[in-house]
Amino acid sequence: MEQIINKIGFFINSPFHYYLYENTINKLLEKGYECDLIINDYLLYDPEWKNMYDSNVEFIEGINREDIEAYPCSLLVMNKIRYVCLVSPYYFDQLSTISVYNIRMVYGAGYGLEKESFNFSYWNTFYDTILNYGKYDYERTNIFNSGVIVGNPKFDKWFNNEFDVKSIKDELKIDPSKKTILYAPTYGVHSSIDEWKEQLIQINKEYNIIVKLHHGTAHLSSESIRKDKILSNFNIVRDDKTNTLELFKVSDLVISDTSGLIYDALLAQKKIVILNTNKSNRYRDLNNEAKLLRKVVPSWEKECNIHENVQNILNESPSKNPDIESLLGDLFAFKDGLSSKRAADAIIQTFENPKRNQYREDLKRMLKL
Repeated sequence: MEQIINKIGFFINSPFHYYLYENTINKLLEKGYECDLIINDYLLYDPEWKNMYDSNVEFIEGINREDIEAYPCSLLVMNKIRYVCLVSPYYFDQLSTISVYNIRMVYGAGYGLEKESFNFSYWNTFYDTILNYGKYDYERTNIFNSGVIVGNPKFDKWFNNEFDVKSIKDELKIDPSKKTILYAPTYGVHSSIDEWKEQLIQINKEYNIIVKLHHGTAHLSSESIRKDKILSNFNIVRDDKTNTLELFKVSDLVISDTSGLIYDALLAQKKIVILNTNKSNRYRDLNNEAKLLRKVVPSWEKECNIHENVQNILNESPSKNPDIESLLGDLFAFKDGLSSKRAADAIIQTFENPKRNQYREDLKRMLKL
């Protein structure tokens, strides 16, 4: 017999997802709602992803809080347990069997320069509510009024100045006499580490270079060579157990490639540079977000003088760029530190005041979602 429990679940593949949910979970708990983390333990049976699962479990076990529990997804499926509401970052096959109402919490304005087609794909039809950052993603995922613009809940701590800069610098062992660069490459063939490693090594002694490993590079067996390149050449390396916003807080410049982290760096008002690669160059004219971003963010070719370029951009005085402000206005509706409250309210509204959406139900049936 199926059992429905009156709690809100948060589907989690990696610590990256926990940081996405954390502020919203806190708001829901404040309002008296019980929340659980639902671990995607099906990763355990895939050799490529098993290390990510193990790391995720280790991270969850180390979370210092007693107000939430964590359960494996397979346990819910086996025992026919469904949560009244489940929040997830994108579609998984198991979602329909473990929840009554499903909510998508968008992560990354486009999830990455080459992945817009994934982020805004047909499976968004599955969700009863989609929590959008702003106009840009709302216009691309709002299916028969399923979208709600809430802003970026992950950034509430940022806008409310809740990070302790000194403790972050102490933990990272930052040299205060040097400027700090955060290098955050994506994973797989789009990663810039393959083509840019030597240039980055050139400036490694001159600056504090923090390398933030993509969770794919940190854990996938197919990424072991790229991971080794980073670990053997850079001293300050962090994986997905570290909140990226902490690293933004102590960085003077953010360098990336096609990672969706670039949009977070924009919202954090960091100086940013895109490293072009042979692979990413193919997307310049094919992807709307890539074209938008390269209008406002400098991108460098491999032949550039990296010493000179880094020095020049770090010496530039901060100034308002109308094009960046316009892009940010499209991507992120709010910068008030209240996005997690809006997200929590939208989640509660979904299951406490459900609305029949026949058009979306018909579309779900046609798509077999």
